[in-house]
Amino acid sequence: MEFNKKEILRNLKALESVIAKKDNMIRDNSDISAELRTECYEDLMFIRGLMDDIECDRITEFPMVERTNLMSGRTYLEDEDTPRSCSPASELYWSM
Repeated sequence: MEFNKKEILRNLKALESVIAKKDNMIRDNSDISAELRTECYEDLMFIRGLMDDIECDRITEFPMVERTNLMSGRTYLEDEDTPRSCSPASELYWSM
């Protein structure tokens, strides 16, 4: 599945900005657990690595599709061939 490289990078940069802001807030707050700090940092590194892979043409296809979680309304990425029963975007997932 071909993808629009510029659009994906623009969206990832926006996501990186949001995660970086949260990472700074978490780092400044000593009451937040180390586990949450690590998770936020790992998310940030994943996004930056993905952006680097796309910019350097190591990823030429994006085998994921964007779906909307039926309960929360948030968008997320999942494999194209995810069964309906395993997809939070389907009613079947939430009724099991």
